[in-house]
Amino acid sequence: MARIMLVKKLSALYPVDEEAQAVMRTIGQGEIIATEIRRPRNLAFHRRLFAMLHIVLENQTYYKSMDDLLDVAKLAVGHYRTIGTKWGDVRIPSSISFAAMDQPAFQEFYDKVVEWVTREVIPGLRRSDLDEEVEAQLLAFGETA
Repeated sequence: MARIMLVKKLSALYPVDEEAQAVMRTIGQGEIIATEIRRPRNLAFHRRLFAMLHIVLENQTYYKSMDDLLDVAKLAVGHYRTIGTKWGDVRIPSSISFAAMDQPAFQEFYDKVVEWVTREVIPGLRRSDLDEEVEAQLLAFGETA
C-alpha cells in the first residue's frame, strides 16, 4: 500500500510530488480505490508541545523529567490504552508519533494537555500567559508554530 500526499483543487485531488504522481499513474482510468484521509502533522506544532512541556517542567517541582511529564500528561488526558493483567488493569500511555496521530487529533491532544497543566500542574496559570511563553521560546530558537 502506498502513502502519498495529495492536494485538493476545486473538486479533485492532485499529487503533490513525483512519488505521488508515479503512484497515481498506476491507477487505471475509472478504477475505484480505497483511501484513508489523514491531514499530515505540522512539525512546528509538534515542537510547540515540547516547548510548552519544557516551560512547565522548569516551573514546577513534582515531575523530574520531560518523559515523566509527557507520560503523566497522556494518562491525565486519557491518551492511553488499558491492558488487563492478573493484578488489575494497567494504563499504558499511547504514542503521539506522526504515524499515530494526524494534525486534528494532535491539536485536540495539545489543547487537553494545556488545560490539564493550567488546572492541575500549575493551578492559576493562564493559557494566554503559557502561550506567550511558548511563542517566545520558539522564536528564541528561530521556530514558529
